[in-house]
Amino acid sequence: MSDDGPVVHGAEAGSDSGQTPPGVPRHRLTVPHLRQLAHGGGGRDAVAALRTAQRSRRLVLLRALVETVDRDVPPDAPWPSAQTAWDLLAEAEAADRAAVEAVLLHPPVGSWLARVLRGLRADAASAPEPEVWQDAAQIHALAAAAALAAGIPFRARVPVLGAGVLFPSLGWAVLPSAAPPPAEPVVEAFRDDHGAGVRCHTGTVRLPDDLGGDAPGWWAIRRLRATHAGVSSAPVLEDLDPWRHYLRRMPVERLGEDEVTRWRELYRAAWRHVAAQHRVDPGGVADCLLALTPLPDRSPADLFSGSAPESYGGFLMSRPSSALDLAAALVHEAQHIKLSALLDLVTLLRGGLEETHYAPWRADPRPLRGILQGVYAFLGVASFWQALREGTGLSDAERAQADFEFALRRGQVEEGLRTLWSEASLTELGEHCLRAMEHTLTALLKEPVPAAAGQAAEEARDDHRTVFRLSQLSCDPDRVRAWADAFEGGRPPPHRYPEARPLTGPSAPEVRTRLMRIRFGDPERFARLREDPPTLAGASVPDYAWAAGDRAAALAGYRRLVAEDPADPVAWAGLGLSLPEGRARDALLHRPELVAALHRELLRRGLDQDPETVAAWAATPSDGVTARGWGVGGRPARM
Repeated sequence: MSDDGPVVHGAEAGSDSGQTPPGVPRHRLTVPHLRQLAHGGGGRDAVAALRTAQRSRRLVLLRALVETVDRDVPPDAPWPSAQTAWDLLAEAEAADRAAVEAVLLHPPVGSWLARVLRGLRADAASAPEPEVWQDAAQIHALAAAAALAAGIPFRARVPVLGAGVLFPSLGWAVLPSAAPPPAEPVVEAFRDDHGAGVRCHTGTVRLPDDLGGDAPGWWAIRRLRATHAGVSSAPVLEDLDPWRHYLRRMPVERLGEDEVTRWRELYRAAWRHVAAQHRVDPGGVADCLLALTPLPDRSPADLFSGSAPESYGGFLMSRPSSALDLAAALVHEAQHIKLSALLDLVTLLRGGLEETHYAPWRADPRPLRGILQGVYAFLGVASFWQALREGTGLSDAERAQADFEFALRRGQVEEGLRTLWSEASLTELGEHCLRAMEHTLTALLKEPVPAAAGQAAEEARDDHRTVFRLSQLSCDPDRVRAWADAFEGGRPPPHRYPEARPLTGPSAPEVRTRLMRIRFGDPERFARLREDPPTLAGASVPDYAWAAGDRAAALAGYRRLVAEDPADPVAWAGLGLSLPEGRARDALLHRPELVAALHRELLRRGLDQDPETVAAWAATPSDGVTARGWGVGGRPARM
């Protein structure tokens, strides 16, 4: 990436034929844009290039759907050919390309397309399920939405979903009286000289001139609007589209006005944090965030957010407890959206699909492609927290939270990058991009953090890694028995440590890090929670003691929990974290799966040894092999 010439990848899709005619220009991502993105940033011009490529990708998939449906559709299907929808889409695009692009790139459209195409091609030996054909008919509603957005006259037969008609990116028309009977699964959408509407056997729903506002029989798509420092963001608040969740179909569930108001207030407050910082271009972030799908609330300390490559610009989120948490989540999802779109244009690594690698931000094993996604996303998040630390206007608690989150995220990125360098098969461009990310990270690693935040972040990473190893790795039973024989016989440990292998078991909760976030970000709430420990699901009394810094009480509590349940990974990890420096702590933090398995084998033999004694013995050097001899820095990248 040493020159400013274009990097050429991917062909522009023709919207009139679905094929790429000779001479049609290919998508171009310039070196400056690629450099911005590789360093973890990316402004509006770079994101616009990604968006253009996503538009073409969406059209290619739509054309594939048209051809598949019209070739294989059942002869008794009640809707017209998919080609008629394609023709209406092309007519609308000729009238208003920007309006139609907004419909095409509505994130649930991508989820719908991917799911329907998978359903149509799931089993070549048998016909698709009837539901797949019904879902495929939604292409007519998509074309009608494009025509409505472009303002052109039209008539189209569109499918009924439940008791209404969904116009993607625009809203939901509620049919009069009741949903049509099965004899009328298709109704007519239109725009004529008298306006737009939907006509069925029970009557006609007239759509308002302004489709952005509710009206009788019309639920408009609502938005979250925010402007700060001259940068605006206005993602859809998506609660209507059945395909708004990239993993499962969801019912139409209109959010109440109070909930919408809470989201809008929270988004405006969060956007002030995003727009005020300079390390991750807020304009690029804004242009990545097209649609937010709210999910049922979780614990305020357990915010969930997620996105998928097939639904470019869309992200799921449970409502966070603070504007800061939402701001960080917005940057996080924007990073995922950028990288996913970039990976549709370029190849950074080969293979990397095996879910056998440790990710310091996930409770389950991940493929290298997932590690790359996490590194890129959390690099942006770490940059965001650092930008906040450089600014003013934060309360003491917010600054303490920023210190902790910054230290935690940059450490996770460092560990993830080390995994990619040691394990991934990178292309030349992939190496360039990783070096750019490493350059950004190197600058972040030089930034000082308060000792309390730095130590808490390091212990949170140790905790995560230890719980992961205890819940996701197992040792060869024969080797464990050999170690138990040596312990029982009073001999030193064997010369070789048992190899850790993947264990198909449930992941364990990250309770202590959740508590640390509350302790730093909301100390008054933490104090209240500690008075009533069961309030936070999954947390125990020793967890609260550990997060509060009372390691003596935590150690006593974890000893009791391990005695009660020797298979509890969270209790074992807490025990290791609470021990003073020494061989026992070293072994429990770097080879916990061996110590726990050895302890259980000794219990099976009737030898009730205390866990610390077992851990200290397992860490005794033997032929030059010490407890820190597993993997890179005691933190193996591969299981």
